[in-house]
Amino acid sequence: MKITPLAADSLGARSMATLVETPDVTVLIDPSVRLGPYRYDLRPHPTEKARQKELWQGIRAAAKDANVLTVSHYHYDHHNPDAPSIFRGKLAFLKDGKFHINRSQRERSGAFVRSLKKYPKEIQVADGNQMDFGGTELLFSPALPHGYNDELGYVVMTRIAHGDEVFVHTADVLGPPLKEHLSFLLDAQPTVLYVDGPMTHMPENYPEEHTKRSLSHLLRILRTTNVRTLIL
Repeated sequence: MKITPLAADSLGARSMATLVETPDVTVLIDPSVRLGPYRYDLRPHPTEKARQKELWQGIRAAAKDANVLTVSHYHYDHHNPDAPSIFRGKLAFLKDGKFHINRSQRERSGAFVRSLKKYPKEIQVADGNQMDFGGTELLFSPALPHGYNDELGYVVMTRIAHGDEVFVHTADVLGPPLKEHLSFLLDAQPTVLYVDGPMTHMPENYPEEHTKRSLSHLLRILRTTNVRTLIL
């Protein structure tokens, strides 16, 4: 299994776009990248805009080679409503737009699905879904809160297993702070875990108790699963 993070905050722009390749299937998770419109009352710097463009070109190129594209939720750093054509001919797994979703993401979901039109060869609801591709299993979690409550909506995590290798992508659980996040991750038994992590850069919106709980959960995962690589 080959796992390639294509864009991320630490690479210059907001994203968790990831390409996962196995002998059976190539999966592109959350194909989008964005910049925060304001950070510390500042607009994005031209260097940041150039980096976003560069990262997006890499995501577009990866989409051409992927068989499956997935969307964990409808924040713009995880789906790009301006580029539905990257789904052309692909199998699309999308976060359910009707259940376990807040109003803004429900509206975004509806607009996104309408814009996809006939591009994908098939669209399936991701939430709790599972599909085998030869010796590779693709599994999605049920809808889980985007953080320590559901104010920001819900996300689905992604698990890809081939042989003894298991990759899990948490999307935006912001931690993982909740028992339901932890339960899925323990059951998933990842060997490689990509976690978005607690929102320590915004303590006014993410109380310290949730950071401590998230770190405790991560330690438990490291101690009780087969994780050999943690991407945080």
